[in-house]
Amino acid sequence: MSLRPDNTLISNREMLAELLAMPFRMTAGLLKNFATNTARAQALREIAAIPEETLRAKGLTRADLITMTFRHDG
Repeated sequence: MSLRPDNTLISNREMLAELLAMPFRMTAGLLKNFATNTARAQALREIAAIPEETLRAKGLTRADLITMTFRHDG
């Protein structure tokens, strides 16, 4: 048995499981960051942030705006 940083006890088996799972958790976090920090994801966040009133005033739908933004992507 050993202590965690928050002073709770952890068994050797639990510690081994955490050590084995740590690289997988880190890889998953890295992949998530890559997926959410791309230019496409940023463009979609910006489109989602546009109020409906602004879109209506321009006579556009969100789908139209997405099509215009990504029309050159294959």
